[in-house]
Formats: sequence, C-alpha cells, structure tokens
Amino acid sequence: MRIHVLRNPAGGTTKTRNAAAQAVGQLRGDGHDIIELTGDTSADSTHKLRTAISSGDVERLLVAGGDGLVHLAIQELAETGIPLLISPTGSGNDFATALGIDSKSVRALLSDAPCRVDLLRISTGSMTRWVASIVIAGFPATINERANSMALPIGRHVYTVAAALELPTYRRTHLELRVDDETLSLDSGMLAIGNTSLFGGGMLACPSADPTDGLAEVTSIEGVGRVAILGHLQKRAGGSADRPEVLRTTGKHITLETSGVSLWGDGEKVAISPAVIETVPGALAVHCLICE
Repeated sequence: MRIHVLRNPAGGTTKTRNAAAQAVGQLRGDGHDIIELTGDTSADSTHKLRTAISSGDVERLLVAGGDGLVHLAIQELAETGIPLLISPTGSGNDFATALGIDSKSVRALLSDAPCRVDLLRISTGSMTRWVASIVIAGFPATINERANSMALPIGRHVYTVAAALELPTYRRTHLELRVDDETLSLDSGMLAIGNTSLFGGGMLACPSADPTDGLAEVTSIEGVGRVAILGHLQKRAGGSADRPEVLRTTGKHITLETSGVSLWGDGEKVAISPAVIETVPGALAVHCLICE
C-alpha cells in the first residue's frame, strides 16, 4: 500500500519526533510504500500535499502528529474521499481521541475500510476553513493565542501557564448567535461549537458531540467570573453539563453575527467574526474505531 506521510514541520519535541518516527518505521517495516511530504514549514507541507493530491498520486495520508497537523491536512483532504490515517503523536490529540485512536492502533486500523465523519466548515466572506474538532471563542481562545506566542514551556503545560497569564484580563463577551432557526443572545465566557467533544488537550466542552450525526453541539458558559471560568476549564474528565450557567443546544448551521470575535479551531486561529459555521456530513474519510 502507498502511504503519503506528514509530520510536524517544526519538528515538535524529542518525544513526539521519536513517536512519529516509530509509527512511520512500523508501517515501512510492514512493507508499505512510504512517501514523505513533510516540508520545512507548514506552508511548504501544504504545498507538497496539495500538489500530490492534484496529481492523483495520494491513496491515503498518514498524519504523524497532533491536532494542528490534522488541521493542516483536512484543508486539502476534505470532500476528496482520500482516507486519513492518524498516528496521534502531538502534544494535543483531541480529534484522534474522539475517534478512538491511540498510538498503538494505527497499524490495526489499516486492516479495516475507512469510514466517513463530519467536519465543520467556517465561512467568512470568500474565505473557507475546515475544523475537525471544536471551534472556540472567548477566554479559551485568548489562552490559545497566548500559548501559541510562547516558546516555553513545551507541550500541554503551556496552556496552564497561558491561562494564568491571561486570567487577570478575563471578561465575558456579548455574542449574537443564530443556531438554525433559533436566535441566542449570550453573555459568554466561553463559546464552543463542537464536531467532537474535546479541545485544548483533553478539556471537555461538548460532551454529546458526535462526528457522525450531522450536527454540531453548541456550548456557552454564561455570566461567570474569573474563578468560575477557570473551574470550568479544569473539569477535563466530567465537563460541566449539569451546571445552570452552561447553555447547550445543537444545530447544523450556526451564524456568529457579532463582529470582531476571534475564532480558533483545532488549536489554530481560523477566522474573525461574523462567520458561518456549518456541519458538513461525511466530509472526511478516516480510518477510525467509532464507525465499527
């Protein structure tokens, strides 16, 4: 089998580099034809992947990395039918976790046919971006932006440090949101629009999100102060499903009408509102465990 490979262009940590190398080495040892597409930069990797897809040469793509690399890959793979294979070796692997994939399951996944899962498509004017996991706005987006600008610490702990640095400037945001035919006026500390349940390396924002049901789960943490919002973000295992300040609904077509709000998805800055976020059923072919 011919497998094209993308790794982290920035190299990642020694641990993630070694994990990615091991995953690729195992597949090569199994007799698969491995073709590297990793460039020196994200833009270089994107160009190589786009060129390979345009040539019709890509049978399936292995992403050996985390959510950021998955995000890069789906910009080119969405709606092509080319199967994605994930070796979750990044510091954040929320999409792989939602699909039941761990670092030990990659070889086994190839024995089964890929299935189809949904993606979120964000549109702002002429710009379109795809998101695999969750679109976020508010305080977590601020944390994400701070974390991406920090050289240290490396790995998941960077989000803890970024949260501590941003907490003094925390404020809620008034958001006008339309979910299908329902209009919501929010006083939100965090807005999450989820194709899957997790973001930020394991924070549970949209516990009922299912990437095969054609719907997005919308969660807003309403009217809370600094201590309370931090408490919600720390509830990794159980989330905050039953708290009165948590608003949840579902829809296929979500419009954030408020202007000037930064939207982040898969750990990347994806848009500035106003924006339309819609669920596109079956947009991605992927080897995973949830469709068995």
